[in-house]
This record gives sequence, structure tokens and C-alpha cells, in this order.
Amino acid sequence: MDASTFPISLTYHLVFALIAGIFFLVQFIRLRRPYQLLLAIGILASLLIHVGDPHNKVWFNTIGLFELVILVGAVVLSVAARVKAKKAAKDAPADADGAAEPADGTEKTE
Repeated sequence: MDASTFPISLTYHLVFALIAGIFFLVQFIRLRRPYQLLLAIGILASLLIHVGDPHNKVWFNTIGLFELVILVGAVVLSVAARVKAKKAAKDAPADADGAAEPADGTEKTE
């Protein structure tokens, strides 16, 4: 594959993809955030660009479309998780007793 189509060699791409893919898989196992699994899949799937005929534009564009879908999915899942976490933090009690602090910003007195 020429440098204008894909700017790094297979060796560098393989090393980068394996390191990044393993990193995101480990993060997914640790934190259980779905966007990390999608990123791991997308990064490792980018190696498919080296499979098949290097001049096959249909294959190249299909992989590009797949990568775009994976990236958009990861962003959507990440934003959705953040919104859900903010909503859960807002709805959760502020202290261990289960009573929220007053809305005026003053501290609760017993």
C-alpha cells in the first residue's frame, strides 16, 4: 500500500494497534465502560486495511465507514454514560445519612 493511501507501514501500524487495542481491552475489563470496548475493536479492526488487494477502493471505503461507525458509537456511548453519571450523582444523597444538603448552599446542622 502506498504512503498516500495509508501513511504508516504495516510494522508500525501493527505495533501501535496491538498496544492501543490491549490498553483499551484492559481498561474495559477494569472499568466496564462500553466505549472502551468499541475503541479496542475499532483500533484492531483498522488492521484490516492491510488485508486483500491494496488497490481495492471498495474494501478501503468499507473499512473507513466501519471505523466511522465505531468512532461515532464510542462518542455516543461515552456522552450517554457521562450524562447518566451526572444524573445519578444529582439524584443521589449528598452524605452518608441519606439526607441531601439544603438547596441554598448552606451546611446542614443537626
